[in-house]
Amino acid sequence: MKTILITGSNSDIGIAVAKALSDRPLQLALQYYSNQAKASELQAWLNEKNVPSRLFQCDLTEPRQAESLIAQSLEAFGSIDVLINIVGPFVYKNILEVTPEEWFADINLNLHTCFNTSYYAMNELRRNHGQIINFAFSGVENIKAWSMSAGYCAAKTGVAVLTKSLAAALAPHKVRVNAICPGLVEEGNISAEERQHMADQIPYGRPVHPDEIGKTTAWLIWNSPESMTGSLITVAGAWEY
Repeated sequence: MKTILITGSNSDIGIAVAKALSDRPLQLALQYYSNQAKASELQAWLNEKNVPSRLFQCDLTEPRQAESLIAQSLEAFGSIDVLINIVGPFVYKNILEVTPEEWFADINLNLHTCFNTSYYAMNELRRNHGQIINFAFSGVENIKAWSMSAGYCAAKTGVAVLTKSLAAALAPHKVRVNAICPGLVEEGNISAEERQHMADQIPYGRPVHPDEIGKTTAWLIWNSPESMTGSLITVAGAWEY
């Protein structure tokens, strides 16, 4: 039975990932920062499926809280086999209007959280030949101007570099590190007009469904090739940001 730690577990993608993984025997450590009601709703769903889970509220931009999350997860379940770093909100604002505080918040939330959890989980993942799954976005590998989301894109580009760097460094220890790169995902209660606007941009003709991200995560954990590491896996209907 695998123990899987999911950060940002009460986001739409986090919930979809947790539910997609619940078809197999596993234990889930679920990190969230705010909106405890949504996190508790997910845990109630998992309880109905007889999936053991624990909720952990913490701010992963703080290294000590990331360290505590890993320690508490190990205390609760005895091991961590997979770390899934989903934390990282999209921010849309003109770079000419972004303040230093907002810039640092983008980098902290989207990049530093990913490093912090990976750092403190590394020894445990080496011990059991585990996996790290990060999240970036479709097109992250193409350096171009993202003037309306520069902080987010800079951070996620950093996540791509971090993913490949950790993959190379941890490969001798048989720890796999990959990143899923979603396109436009149909999250929350969007209107028909918003859905159509998204669809018009996507060659496949519709947004990505959160459960497709969940299925990709499950495949990566259980069915992907053993030597698959350092990959950026795009799920985007041929759309790139």
